[in-house]
Amino acid sequence: MSELLLSPEHRYAKRIAAQLNEDGSELSILNLGPTHPATHGIFQNILLMDGEKILEAEPTIGYIHRAFEKIAENRPFYQITPLTDRMNYCSSPINNMGWWMTVEKLLDIEVPKRAQYLRVIVMELARITDHIICNSILGVDTGAYTGFLYVFQFREKVYEIYEEICGARLTTNMGRIGGFERDWSPEAFRKLDVFLEEFPAAWKEFENLFERNRIFIDRTVNVGAISAEQAMAYGFTGPNLRATGVDYDVRVAQPYSSYEDFDFIVPVGKSGDTYDRFCVRNAEVWESLSIIRQALAKMPEGNDFHA
Repeated sequence: MSELLLSPEHRYAKRIAAQLNEDGSELSILNLGPTHPATHGIFQNILLMDGEKILEAEPTIGYIHRAFEKIAENRPFYQITPLTDRMNYCSSPINNMGWWMTVEKLLDIEVPKRAQYLRVIVMELARITDHIICNSILGVDTGAYTGFLYVFQFREKVYEIYEEICGARLTTNMGRIGGFERDWSPEAFRKLDVFLEEFPAAWKEFENLFERNRIFIDRTVNVGAISAEQAMAYGFTGPNLRATGVDYDVRVAQPYSSYEDFDFIVPVGKSGDTYDRFCVRNAEVWESLSIIRQALAKMPEGNDFHA
């Protein structure tokens, strides 16, 4: 694929030749990927560059296509989560819960309120770890490795909570149709309390290191800006959509797993650039912490963990 895209017949190559013939400007082609330190995954982009400015980009996807849907056709419901685990390993429990809720809707299964609250806690922990990864790695990519070290240790603390819940850390296979495979242990709740006590100070320190850092601002403001119209047209969701100014969160618009029981703010950006995406994720972490505390405070009595 790379050889084809970079051949003399490629449209970028032809355009460079034409541009050089016209005004002698220095256009160039950069083959970014498929494996590159800045991609954090297998993905290729053929970039048409004017100096350091990207004029056009031609992405090549499919390098990690694993035929999940085809594999799922021949598996029972309970054997799908090893697949959904790997859709986004940074927040795999969210993918799993989405699958379980789909099956429960199909089979008309009502999940106990306590199990729904436990799911909310797990999903918000997963959201926090995902945002830790996204924002700390952005710090590394912009030249600030220190921030990565400040918060990445807390990703491990969340994984320790996962271990207490289900015995696994990264690809957890967490949950079952109707709730969880077992009730949470006292140690899981204890580790969750420790995380809620220790993590906020580290996250505040992380925010202070970046959000008013002149170098970080210069390297992220007006970089990779996406308009609200573009985001909607391309089907953006989550922080990438909200950073463009679109006030939409499916947890509010179409509540699931009892999210309607919790009060939280939906952070929204304005510019849709890298800096706004960073700030929206930072703000969402605080809201996730609030939701977890509310879920613990409102947790129904008893030990219902499964329908």
